[in-house]
Amino acid sequence: MKDKIAIVTGGNTGIGRAVVLELAARGAKVLFCGRREEEGKKVEAEVASSGGEAKFFVCDVSVDSGVREFVQKAESLYGGLDFAVNNAGIGGLALPLHDYPEKVWDKVIDVNLKGTWLCMKYQIPLMLKRGRGAIVNVSSVAGIVGADWKVAPYSAAKHGIIGLTRSAALEYAEDRIRVNAICPGFIRTEMLTGLFRSSSDPADAERRITGLHPLRRLSEPEEVAQAAVWLCSDESSFVTGVALPVDGGYSAK
Repeated sequence: MKDKIAIVTGGNTGIGRAVVLELAARGAKVLFCGRREEEGKKVEAEVASSGGEAKFFVCDVSVDSGVREFVQKAESLYGGLDFAVNNAGIGGLALPLHDYPEKVWDKVIDVNLKGTWLCMKYQIPLMLKRGRGAIVNVSSVAGIVGADWKVAPYSAAKHGIIGLTRSAALEYAEDRIRVNAICPGFIRTEMLTGLFRSSSDPADAERRITGLHPLRRLSEPEEVAQAAVWLCSDESSFVTGVALPVDGGYSAK
């Protein structure tokens, strides 16, 4: 991947940060975005200290003009785009469907599903110019199976990402643009750790979530990042239209 150009959305923390670090470690020049500048600059500095190259930009993926401006920096700064990992997303609220606020529904769909589409809308033309490319969209285990933890809008958006991924994979296969999705289970990120801490019994909450996975552990962000980077690489050159679970067996039950 040396000197290849990559875009990562939601690269500030968690899975996105791990993807930025993995791509940069393999020699790619990475442009990544998020909404929180302080966190983004920390990741940028972390990459630089390891001898890699990554540039952070503030961007809300649900806003067309912002996404267009961000993605076009790949061409203006580096002359094109080879890989994209569309990871930016939000969880929304944990509420019964009949109690869900419309404004929160709209935000969950806008960031997770519309945001993925907007990123692809501007990434694909750069890859068409290149004559090839690879896109990885981050869905979820909740995009493969139903979610019984009161996050139906999130699950609907993540199911939508898989449909978008498969359709785009077919539409651009002859253009040598591969489009795949990864579907993580519960990942040991800052967000999940915070969820445990907010519980009345953090240790019990972690045991229950861990127990949902047949491998009886949580994934680390780096494990998901390695799957995403593999789907970008030529090692997966005959793989397109796939929704790959990285879930410790959760969706096999």
